[in-house]
Amino acid sequence: MLCKTGVFMRSLLFLVVGCGLACLPACVVAQSGPPKLDKAKLEAYLRYAEGYTNQVNFAIDDPTASPFPGYYRVVAHLSMGAQKVDRVYYVTPDGHDIINGSIWNLDGSPFLDTLAHLPANGPSFGSADAKITIVIFSDFQCPYCREFAKTVRDNVPQKYPKDVRVVYEDFPIDAIHQWARAAAEAAHCLAEQKPAAFWAFHDWIFQHQQEVDPSNLREKTLQIAKEQNLDVAAAGSCTDSHATAPIVNRSLEAGRALQIQQTPTVFINGRTISGAVSWATLDTVIQMELNRLKELAETSPGKCCEVAIPKAVKN
Repeated sequence: MLCKTGVFMRSLLFLVVGCGLACLPACVVAQSGPPKLDKAKLEAYLRYAEGYTNQVNFAIDDPTASPFPGYYRVVAHLSMGAQKVDRVYYVTPDGHDIINGSIWNLDGSPFLDTLAHLPANGPSFGSADAKITIVIFSDFQCPYCREFAKTVRDNVPQKYPKDVRVVYEDFPIDAIHQWARAAAEAAHCLAEQKPAAFWAFHDWIFQHQQEVDPSNLREKTLQIAKEQNLDVAAAGSCTDSHATAPIVNRSLEAGRALQIQQTPTVFINGRTISGAVSWATLDTVIQMELNRLKELAETSPGKCCEVAIPKAVKN
């Protein structure tokens, strides 16, 4: 259950594994600078390997450093009309072998690259020193986001007041949701006056999602501002001028860089979960992560906290 950005005209023919898992140790060499990548050749190869049609536009970034010694990170930006998505690949120092997939190190987190690029500066609730950070990319007009928001708000604070921190990030899907972006901007306008007002807006908008449309969103926003004892005129000016649009745009860009294609998409200490999963499923993953952290603390006390989990700065 999720809201999709749309699907590119493509078929996944097979996965390009580059040098392959069996020869990973041999491929790991000292990094001496980003390789010179033949982008035209890489694009042609990816189009064939992954079945992208000519309707999909490619823009490939220069290789950058990755968390993994001996490999560089390459981001391919794909677009077709209003649909946009990023794909992450890894390239060897000679620029010849490409890995399509994850690189795992048995001594580190399997989500190391995700953690390195995961934002966590959005509005949040939960303990600042929580063991687990859940980052939710959501869309205020998405019905599945509404369902998942209720699951999270009804259960996480009650069961895990100290162990879990929840961070909200915006991912409005303009192609199918008329007022989602405007709602995201409005929520941040209220949050700038009072952080708790964000969650008042969040809870109200999801509870009354079917009552909202582009013509009454501003009115609803200002009513919440009034109920939260905010400066209503300032809130109105903020929404009218799109003052918080950069906040939403940064979140969208981060989401695309994380290869998000649907909402809700959730990251639990870096683990990706897509869709409005049930509380039973979410609780199981939280327990799995808590148990993992406990095991690491017991077996490797000096290394249990080397992978820094992002912390939010807004409450």
